[in-house]
Amino acid sequence: MAQSFEALTDLDGRFWGSLRALLFEPGRLSRDYLAGRRARWMTPTALFLLANVLYFLAPGLTDFALPLHNQEGQMYGALAREMIEARIAARAQDGPYTRADYAPVYDAETSNVGKALIFVHVPVLALGMMLAFRRSRLYFAEHLVVAVHQFAFVLFYIQLVIHPAGWLLYWLGIPRSGWLKIVLVLPMAVWITLSLRRVHACSWAAAILWPFALNAAVVAANLLIYRPLLFLITFALT
Repeated sequence: MAQSFEALTDLDGRFWGSLRALLFEPGRLSRDYLAGRRARWMTPTALFLLANVLYFLAPGLTDFALPLHNQEGQMYGALAREMIEARIAARAQDGPYTRADYAPVYDAETSNVGKALIFVHVPVLALGMMLAFRRSRLYFAEHLVVAVHQFAFVLFYIQLVIHPAGWLLYWLGIPRSGWLKIVLVLPMAVWITLSLRRVHACSWAAAILWPFALNAAVVAANLLIYRPLLFLITFALT
């Protein structure tokens, strides 16, 4: 938190310059960092931490949260249901306590835990890029830098574009159709494509097609790692 606040109030403007480059010059921060041109930019870790802290503090931004009833529908749902029922039964020994009492407590906590656990997706994306762009001869740590910048962009984009657009559509009474969702997500896909082109000097075909496989890897990590961790940690805290 202290590092993020210091970055936000940095008098030499590194934060604002880094944010501008991150949003409007896809891949530049990663390329410069890997080339050793780092003095004018925030470190990837500081930028990601700031994006994560702002995302954590923002009200209502719960894209990475799963309420209790959703957790019971996961691959480990049977075990989760058993643990939940045991928790409720134990608390009911001291007085009336039902699922209706526990669910709001769990759901309120899972939002915060979910925002804090976003980082688990980053090394998976880095590993995927290492396999996809192995001809670039970058080390895993270097792919990790690229992955950190990509996730920082996604977090800022969600806060600055997707959610404000959603609130505006709601205020105007316009339903969120499938086409509108595509329009909102398309700039993010274009950014990722341009970023991969700039960092890895790959073909347009590779920059356009590989993100589908990389996204599948991140989704797999979300299902197999992130969601079980989210449940276990939230369960332990509630």
